[in-house]
Amino acid sequence: MSHYDVAIIGAGAAGLAAGLSLQSAGRSFIVLEARDRIGGRAFTDTTTLGLPFDCGAHWLHAASQNPLTTIADSLGFAYNDKISWADVVRLGNGGPLPEAVQAEAVDYIVDVLTRLSQVTEDVPFSSYLEPGNRWNPLMDHIIGQITSHAPENCSTLDAARYIDEGGDFPVKDGYGALVALNAAGLPVTLATPVSRIDWSGRHVRVETERGTVTASAIILAVPVNVLIADGIRFDPALPAELVQAFHDCPMGVSEKLAILLDRPIDGFGHVYGDVIFEDPAKRPFNLHINPFGRPLLISHMGGCYGAEMEKLSDDAMMALAMEAMVEAFGSGMKTRVVKTLRTHWASDPYALGGYSHAKPGKAASRLKFAEPVGDRIVLAGEHCSIPFYSTVHGAHLSGIAAAEKTSGMLPS
Repeated sequence: MSHYDVAIIGAGAAGLAAGLSLQSAGRSFIVLEARDRIGGRAFTDTTTLGLPFDCGAHWLHAASQNPLTTIADSLGFAYNDKISWADVVRLGNGGPLPEAVQAEAVDYIVDVLTRLSQVTEDVPFSSYLEPGNRWNPLMDHIIGQITSHAPENCSTLDAARYIDEGGDFPVKDGYGALVALNAAGLPVTLATPVSRIDWSGRHVRVETERGTVTASAIILAVPVNVLIADGIRFDPALPAELVQAFHDCPMGVSEKLAILLDRPIDGFGHVYGDVIFEDPAKRPFNLHINPFGRPLLISHMGGCYGAEMEKLSDDAMMALAMEAMVEAFGSGMKTRVVKTLRTHWASDPYALGGYSHAKPGKAASRLKFAEPVGDRIVLAGEHCSIPFYSTVHGAHLSGIAAAEKTSGMLPS
């Protein structure tokens, strides 16, 4: 049995940042990771499609105040590809959307999102949608992408506290690759799921299939849905009010489908938008095309729609994607698909979802995650960040804060 100052549970962005901070402080620590890789939901697949694809985290959000922007610069990672934010796309077989209709949709989207960013009340997003508005299905779709939840399940106050100023930029060679390279050399024990944490004694006992370690304190950098699902057993049980806070700020669903084409979409730069259909019964479909000039088309699917899509077979999902591609770019798209890749974060046992958002009326519950438990358990992860929840840099900063808290609990 080995003893450490701190045991870090989870090697996502939060756990890695905590480890780097403790390493700099000269503390003894161990990082235990259930997967056979680091990064958690920040993971760049470089083999399946033959080019870098971020299966999870993709954007340097709030880039001008995001510490990982500076890290990207220092490590030589390019970002900030010129993106055309086309909120509504309908081209090809369906013809272009009339300018007046396009403007109507965009105006509604901007109005709803602007009002949501300014609220001081803690009510559902859905209360800010106009009943019967023709663009509500598109708004539901966009909110699902932003929050990974349905509008009726999102707290307006939680969203208003989020800071998104400074640009949202993709990373050319992968955000997951950036997170991994930044932690290069950090000792991490992989493929070691933690099954039980006993914090009843003077030291915390952390049990794994490979044995038990003890620590004076632990940093719990595990996705909140894994904690909700009792993926780790605690003895004694965690405080009821903290467990309730987990349930108040759950992760929704955020999935991706990547389609490698024979060449980039002709006549377009890097475009992020949504295809809408003449038939109102058909849901909008996100199409993110030509990132960094690559022959790649990505669909981002969140909220209830993402949950439905995650359960579809590969063939059924691809049929929906092809319908949107043909609607946007014509029937010639049917012969241009080379390979596909899809995610399953919602059913991944070490994630169980996309990212957190507080339920209506529960924004204050996120404050509970900043409180140490029994002077020996400190939480970290995107769910612990009030201004930057749902983001990699929110997780990163929470890991640094958790390392500082645990260091303060230890003998000097």
